[in-house]
Amino acid sequence: MSFAFASLILLGTAAAPASPATLGEPDPKKMTAAEIRAHNAALDKQHPNFIRCVRSAPIGSLVATQRSCRTNAQWARADDVGNAEARDIGDKMASKSWSTN
Repeated sequence: MSFAFASLILLGTAAAPASPATLGEPDPKKMTAAEIRAHNAALDKQHPNFIRCVRSAPIGSLVATQRSCRTNAQWARADDVGNAEARDIGDKMASKSWSTN
């Protein structure tokens, strides 16, 4: 492939505007609230790249809140990891309670 042809391909892909649905998974931690709203405007709420934010109060605080934003796919992965860890702990605890040592 020649240099001129390769640069035309790169220029062609760089010049085309990309919608959020065609991009890879976004990083909500690096996005502002306005960027998240603009990103979500083009997506359905069930889309894997739709960003959901959850507010939670840190332990011991009555006023402060923490905001955690992730894509639907990232929330699903976090749920799967948490469920797997809980299942592993439950399995380990169940196997220890039945031992006859």
